[in-house]
Amino acid sequence: MTKRILLTGASGGIGRAIAVRLANDGHRLTLVGRDADRLDALLSMLSGSHESLIQDLAAADAGVRIVDALGDVTPDILINCAGIQSLQRFDASDWALVERLMRINLLTPMALIHALLPRLKAGSHIINIGSVLGEIGYPGYVAYGASKGGLMRFSEALRRELQDTGIRVSWLAPRATDTALNSPEANDLNRALGNRVDDPSVVAEAVAELIASPKSSRVLGFPEALFTRINALLPRVVDGAISKQLDTIKAHLEEKS
Repeated sequence: MTKRILLTGASGGIGRAIAVRLANDGHRLTLVGRDADRLDALLSMLSGSHESLIQDLAAADAGVRIVDALGDVTPDILINCAGIQSLQRFDASDWALVERLMRINLLTPMALIHALLPRLKAGSHIINIGSVLGEIGYPGYVAYGASKGGLMRFSEALRRELQDTGIRVSWLAPRATDTALNSPEANDLNRALGNRVDDPSVVAEAVAELIASPKSSRVLGFPEALFTRINALLPRVVDGAISKQLDTIKAHLEEKS
């Protein structure tokens, strides 16, 4: 069945893969981003009829502006995919970047959902795309992890609050994914630690599966999915594992300081 889908961060690596997959599945998309040229290029390669909506998601009123721009159209599915990342010691982080990161990764998804909720009906579906780093606090990603961890708890609480309305809320946590979001230092760190890195199509496939068969939450990848469970039950075990990586992590952080 064709769904109307509102997708933020559509021109990014993961967003682009999601857009291609869902268009191929026959859904109708409204793509949200701030780069008109990139959105136009994406629209030109998608099968079917779709629209774009230009909006800087760092703006304080981005959520309300997006919903207003929809006019009479109400999406069946909202996918909050937009995000930015920074690998840096917290004390060396630029505070303006921290605030921008928190707004794009956490506050704007919340604001968009807040503005859209009065229009949603039973059967609507909200999918918030986070990160395994929202489930496991990790050195070097303190602000990023806080933003994604906040999105995880927001998704959980909202899902419970809406459970009598028929509106579904899902949290999807990818592991490291091969996109331009990753800095050279982040890519080097993943290689140094032997972290597996997924293609964006893996995340797009997971989104398609959530649409077909909604679940409350899903973490992608092994052993990452296992580590999130261990972290929830036995955080000191994860403390010990990360402490063995700390010198390597800090060496890569220092390259960027």
